[in-house]
Amino acid sequence: MIPQAYEFKRLAPQFRKRSTFGFLFEGVEAAPVYYFADQEGFDSDDVAALRAQIVTGPLKLPHPCVVFEVKDRDPQRAALLVYARQFGDRVEAGFVFKDRRQRKWTDCLFHAVFSEPGVAEGFPHPELGGNEVAIYGEVTTGIVWRALSILAQVAETKPRIISPALRGKYAKAGVRGWTWHQITIDPERLRAKSTSQGGTHASPRWHVRRGHWRQLTDGRRVFVRQCQVGDPARGGVVKDYIVKGQAA
Repeated sequence: MIPQAYEFKRLAPQFRKRSTFGFLFEGVEAAPVYYFADQEGFDSDDVAALRAQIVTGPLKLPHPCVVFEVKDRDPQRAALLVYARQFGDRVEAGFVFKDRRQRKWTDCLFHAVFSEPGVAEGFPHPELGGNEVAIYGEVTTGIVWRALSILAQVAETKPRIISPALRGKYAKAGVRGWTWHQITIDPERLRAKSTSQGGTHASPRWHVRRGHWRQLTDGRRVFVRQCQVGDPARGGVVKDYIVKGQAA
């Protein structure tokens, strides 16, 4: 098994020609890949609590350009992929996913720009509806913030090598970089770190819980709308997450 990102890298030249945001994916063929197989841990409140540690200043990627891939548990999608690039103190990211049924990648659905601490400006695909803009904006920015939070605090990173037997078809398309990073999330370490930093499990104060996807025991995947939780009598937590949606 190798990340789906390598297939996307192989198709990148054609993708850039047809995509609305094709220019965002310049250089993706050589970008290091960080693969997160545990979507439940990746989407957990404990990871969200770690975000406070990286939003106090400009975002810093582990490389000038990087691919973050999250294995999607939804049977309709094979992978969620964000390609991010560093430009000084600014980070720009594009989001795509692979449709499992159609066996192909979407166009770039959302372009996010991180230029101020804790704030993302969003440019959705012009054909998206209002609800899709909110969902894909949340997914795009969430993958960047969560991936960086995990790598900065609690990640166990194991380098994996693409075998020489599998490299041929990728190399012909200009793909480079045969080592990718498999990220393991340890729930106990994650919970201990987020609690020590005053995360959501340690704080019963009033706060807004953002909308998110939830996997049910019967395999269905539902979207949980944003809601207010916690006790206002204990104070409040105001989150600085902002997505400004507009057509590019």
